[in-house]
Amino acid sequence: MAPERIIFIRHAEKPGADEGIGVEADGTSDEESLAVRGWQRAGALARFFCPIDEARAARLTPAAVFAPGTGPASKSKRAMQTVAPLVALLRATSRVKYVTAHQKDDGPALMRDDVLAQPGIVLIAWEHKVLPSLIEHLPRAPAVPAIWPSDRFDMIWILDRLPDGWSFSQVPQLLLPGDSAEPIAG
Repeated sequence: MAPERIIFIRHAEKPGADEGIGVEADGTSDEESLAVRGWQRAGALARFFCPIDEARAARLTPAAVFAPGTGPASKSKRAMQTVAPLVALLRATSRVKYVTAHQKDDGPALMRDDVLAQPGIVLIAWEHKVLPSLIEHLPRAPAVPAIWPSDRFDMIWILDRLPDGWSFSQVPQLLLPGDSAEPIAG
């Protein structure tokens, strides 16, 4: 069994000179958490991936969501926080498998043991530096940009299963002011 579609997103905005401090969901300052703009994106992504329009939902709503857990290699909570509103919405309206058991550098096991065993649509929210290498672990993986730029939080990569591999496309989120419709070059 393999998923029919795998959707990749980068975690939402992190603390920095342009975005301010990181905060927990309750507003407590935390450098390993999303910036306020990141929380705004996380909330908008929930409805993006769980739209009211049933035809659109059939193409975007995941049956399984993966985000790296915290551990010795990374204390970052940003990927989990990015999908938290979506997972909460999905749990309220349907069943969803939510997995945070893998660390950010555990790509081979994530893809081989978990992602490829899922049916339907899978969403992976991960660190931008690692995202392109995750795709390399798929059998007959498509060519994708080698680098996800550090300033792009607004793009979605979609892999659709074909009889002989995967197709690759990019979809701009266009959820927040300043989001770009330009695909990631590569």
